Amino acid sequence: MNKQYQPDMDSEKNIVIDYLLDLGIYKKGTKQLYELTLTELEKEYHEIKQQI
Repeated sequence: MNKQYQPDMDSEKNIVIDYLLDLGIYKKGTKQLYELTLTELEKEYHEIKQQI
């Protein structure tokens, strides 16, 4: 993976984690949010938003 791309992806991942934390989501199953991929986090966020 390109090293310049990694910080951008980490930043985006942290933004989605912050959104989920604001919604009261701290884990998915047995995994902490920081253990999930950006794709998994985005999927979880969209699923939660549809339920609200």
